[in-house]
Amino acid sequence: MPDAYQLIKATLKLLKWIEKKLSDKPGLGFAVVVIGAYIVGLTLMLFSQKVLRPDAADLKSVWFFLGGGCGVLGGYILFRRAVWMWPDKRAPRITILPLLMTGHA
Repeated sequence: MPDAYQLIKATLKLLKWIEKKLSDKPGLGFAVVVIGAYIVGLTLMLFSQKVLRPDAADLKSVWFFLGGGCGVLGGYILFRRAVWMWPDKRAPRITILPLLMTGHA
């Protein structure tokens, strides 16, 4: 089993890959969130029976992890899209003074 440093490093590499490969489409973010919620809800419904074998707990945790991961990924896509849209809608501001650009210091 990898140590914590390698796990954090691998997680950051995965996030960097996701950042490059996934689009910023809001429809994709909503779809992934809905799929995650559907998987979690289906898992709750299917595994709520008390006559399941003990090894079903492992399968239940895998499905919860998959549904939760989809929810987090969809939320990340929506958050990233909101962060990029917010500055585009703001009014432009003056960031430098023209007097400083003339060279008269």
